[in-house]
Amino acid sequence: MYDFRNIDQHSYPIESKVQTIIDGINLDETINGFMTLAVYGRELVGRNIETAEFKKVQTGTGTRTYKNKNKNISSYESRFISSSIVPREFTIKFVLKAKDEQDYFSKFEELNYYLDKEDIQIRFTDDKEFYYWGTVTKVESPQEDNLQAICSISFEVSNPFKFKVDLEKINFNTRTKITKDTRYPLKIEKIKINLKAVGDKLILKNLTDGKRIIFDKNFTADDFIIIDFNDWSIRGKGDENFYKYLDIHSQLEEFGINTFDEIETSLNCDVEIEYREVRL
Repeated sequence: MYDFRNIDQHSYPIESKVQTIIDGINLDETINGFMTLAVYGRELVGRNIETAEFKKVQTGTGTRTYKNKNKNISSYESRFISSSIVPREFTIKFVLKAKDEQDYFSKFEELNYYLDKEDIQIRFTDDKEFYYWGTVTKVESPQEDNLQAICSISFEVSNPFKFKVDLEKINFNTRTKITKDTRYPLKIEKIKINLKAVGDKLILKNLTDGKRIIFDKNFTADDFIIIDFNDWSIRGKGDENFYKYLDIHSQLEEFGINTFDEIETSLNCDVEIEYREVRL
């Protein structure tokens, strides 16, 4: 007597080396029978580049360069114009096991519930300190074998950077230098300003790059401002909308902080900046 063995059947580990966390929900722990097998797309990231073709023309005073239109390969050169980091695509391969057909479809319904959003926070247990934002774009049809489905989900991660889960804070009075050692600009979440002096103009300025946020108002010593960069709201005492005091020359959307930047306020203020570390 010989036992028959299906040589096409895959052998998977008892425990996953990496688990998938969607909006704070660990799918491997929440959906009984779900196990992450592999995650692809988190390593290197490329760039899109823009170039233009120019034609060289010899003149009496030297060589002049014009934008090429006839595409004559012998008389033009391609020049670099600009570049941008491309979006990432994550692919999560997983196995889903069920005890019967009803359980099988019930688990996929639960999985759909967690994934059916336009913007999803994605984390993995081998890099728990950071998260990405993504949207489901492709779903591979499951290969079902005896109520065991093996398939993959792909996410479009339009912002290729990852953000630290834990918020950090910088507190200072009137002036400070950013000592946080980071490779990329920090993601500002909120700026809270408590005024300690009167004045008719408040300027929060990054002395390093010159970017400014300016408010024109007759401030008192107990005024405060909260700038929320998540919903782009600016509020004061009594939840007053402070956008009406924002000077036209302000650079709110461009305002940022990086390692060794110096930040200053024009009036005596206690300032708190909440931020997240960013990595690629």
